[in-house]
Amino acid sequence: MKKRLMSILICVLLLVMVIPGVANAAGPDNVKVAVRQEVTTDNQYDKLVKMVDKANQQIAKAVAKAQSTPYDDVDELLATVEGIVAKVMAYADSIGAVVVCEYTTYYIDGQYVMIDPLRVIPL
Repeated sequence: MKKRLMSILICVLLLVMVIPGVANAAGPDNVKVAVRQEVTTDNQYDKLVKMVDKANQQIAKAVAKAQSTPYDDVDELLATVEGIVAKVMAYADSIGAVVVCEYTTYYIDGQYVMIDPLRVIPL
C-alpha cells in the first residue's frame, strides 16, 4: 500500500512539473504575424515611427496620471491605452508594417497593471 501511494504521489508531482512547461501562456491574440508582402515607403515608415513615439509618450503620461491620482482609475487607463494603440495599429496595418506591444508592469492604485508600449518591427 505504501509503494502504491508513493508511486501515485510521484506521478502527480511529475505531472504538476511537466504541465507548465507544455502550456502556452500567451493567447493567440498576442501573436502578430507579418503576412503582407507590400513594402512601405521611407516616408510611411518615418511617419509610423513618429506615431509610435508619440503614442508611447501619451501612454507614459496616462500611466503617470493614473499613478498620481488617489482613486481607482485603472479601467479608464486601460481604455485610454487601448484607444491610443488602436490608432497606431490601424495605420501600421494599412501600410503593411508590423507593430508589436511589449508589456511592462506598473504599480497603479494598489495593483500591478500590464501596459503595452509599442515597438516597430522593421521587415
